[in-house]
Amino acid sequence: MKKTNFILLSSFLMLVSCNRDKEIRRLLNSNIPNEIIEGAYKAGETADEQYVPLLLKNAADGREGTSLQFALLTVYSEKMFALERILHVSPPHPFWKIKTPPDSVNIKFYSALWQKMNRRK
Repeated sequence: MKKTNFILLSSFLMLVSCNRDKEIRRLLNSNIPNEIIEGAYKAGETADEQYVPLLLKNAADGREGTSLQFALLTVYSEKMFALERILHVSPPHPFWKIKTPPDSVNIKFYSALWQKMNRRK
């Protein structure tokens, strides 16, 4: 009986995890700023390095969120925040101020860091 419960629980957790991963990937690949911002936020919450390439893709996107939930956030700032949470390294320049324009130094910093981390693997 315990083995059956464990198998059912494990299957349920895998299904939920797969759905969350698909949702985050869908949001990060969207063309809608609010969805990208939400996806970056959720990716940062997971602290999973698998999302780094998607976060670096079009990282210089300065579009702002249009919903009340994402007002004053830009795609760029939320992606930088997620990268900081996932990689546990702050970028050289601050990005958290309201309506901070995309900073190529920060993007290059995280791109180089990610490449360096992947060379070690």
